[in-house]
Amino acid sequence: MSVTVPVEVPTGSPVNAVHFVARNDTGHLAALVALVDAGAVRVDITASRPLAQSGRTRGKIILVR
Repeated sequence: MSVTVPVEVPTGSPVNAVHFVARNDTGHLAALVALVDAGAVRVDITASRPLAQSGRTRGKIILVR
């Protein structure tokens, strides 16, 4: 089960935003990976660094081996 709640953005902002909480589901994760691999979903990477140098971070972290 997932929960989605609208988020207020500044007036005139060109973005839409939602806050969401989702349960971990390996089947859904595998489907998402397949979409990324097929090029149907784009993942924007803002930074890349060795894990030992990550220090304190904000946002989501994706580990790739």
